[in-house]
Amino acid sequence: MDTAETLSFRKMLVTAAKRDATDLHLTVGSPPMIRVDGILEPLEGEDILTSLKIERIVESMTSPDQRDRLAKERDIVVMTVFDNKIRGKVHIFFQESSMTVSLRFLTLNVETIRALNMPPAIEAIAVLKNGLVIVGGHFGSGRTTLALALLEHINRARVEHILTIEDPIEYDMVGNKSIVNQREVGRDVNSFDAALDAIEKEDVDVVFISELENTSATRKVLELANAGILVIAVMDVSSSDKALEKIISGFPSSEQTYITELLADALRAIVIQYLLPRIGGGLVPVHEVLVNTSSVRSFILSQKFSQLAQIIASSRAQGMISFDHELASMVKNRIVSLEHAREVVKNTDIFESLVKGIFS
Repeated sequence: MDTAETLSFRKMLVTAAKRDATDLHLTVGSPPMIRVDGILEPLEGEDILTSLKIERIVESMTSPDQRDRLAKERDIVVMTVFDNKIRGKVHIFFQESSMTVSLRFLTLNVETIRALNMPPAIEAIAVLKNGLVIVGGHFGSGRTTLALALLEHINRARVEHILTIEDPIEYDMVGNKSIVNQREVGRDVNSFDAALDAIEKEDVDVVFISELENTSATRKVLELANAGILVIAVMDVSSSDKALEKIISGFPSSEQTYITELLADALRAIVIQYLLPRIGGGLVPVHEVLVNTSSVRSFILSQKFSQLAQIIASSRAQGMISFDHELASMVKNRIVSLEHAREVVKNTDIFESLVKGIFS
């Protein structure tokens, strides 16, 4: 039976969804907070949250096993669907001995590349048959949504065996032309490493990994990508050069030459995504795309990552997208405000020269 707390939570979700909020935060001693167009604000008509209310809300959307894990680990991420209408990725953790809930609203189904209005350079990545594709961005950038859209494009267009390794599984993907198997870390397999090890025993064409953070998993991903499998991996990085630096620097110096060579051979593309407030409301994605051409490969081998931005800016014909150039274009077309653009620009001098005189 629904309690007063869970009914109140449903009301919060409906109100937040109607406001097109991206996030809902529940913290003891504060009112529920939502993020709309990138700005946090209190949810109108709601009282200050108590520890008991949050505990009962958490109980309503978790299983006994999940609550046992939360009690032991003090921090879990779960997926939940409310009334078959609202889907959320929920981070539950403790702060000052009280439970805190951070919910990210998701679409009910996997989006497609075209539905997300991705540029042709990103759609071209979905035709790749092997190698490593990195999809980067920070939390809330839509990086996983973009990675899954690439996967769904393959699912609908090609006959492949797709395997996902996720923590947690965000969407139940239904096989279309492809066969899709999904493994959740902690439920179906003990770790990312164990799931990657098992691929050698399976007939897999495409692998999606929702988190590329440790060296052992990274080494296995690079080896799989060099063995003819297409691997799409998500990383918490802000640019292509940072992605490459993070991969290589994570290994001992004695292994870095070998890893650099593996990476230079395996890499096919890096896509970095940001979400910025759109003028008039909503959010709009801005991208950086690096394609591993022969020039890029030589810079990877020599680890001259700081020079990759120049290659990206001058290689649009090869399917690359410069973040600052795309950002300037959005400012010129009145899609993104100059103020918001300046908050995330990579190279201030280049950006300012591109937008110079627009508002004079």
